[in-house]
Amino acid sequence: MSGPAPVSGKAPPVLVLCRPCLQYVFEGTSTCPHCGGNARETGQRYRDEGYLAIETIQRIDRLQNAANAQQADD
Repeated sequence: MSGPAPVSGKAPPVLVLCRPCLQYVFEGTSTCPHCGGNARETGQRYRDEGYLAIETIQRIDRLQNAANAQQADD
């Protein structure tokens, strides 16, 4: 008796916020298809609405998790 066939597929694309217009774009996008601006250039709204702070906290968390994982491996 055989089990169910393994599910195959690929991971969904990673989406990030365009910093000037706050619309989602594919990670690595340089020119936003929504606003035509530089998707990675921090806009005033991005700063004012707290997205920059959230991004910074997430970056710190990722670095901390990586350091903890490395310590566990040592």
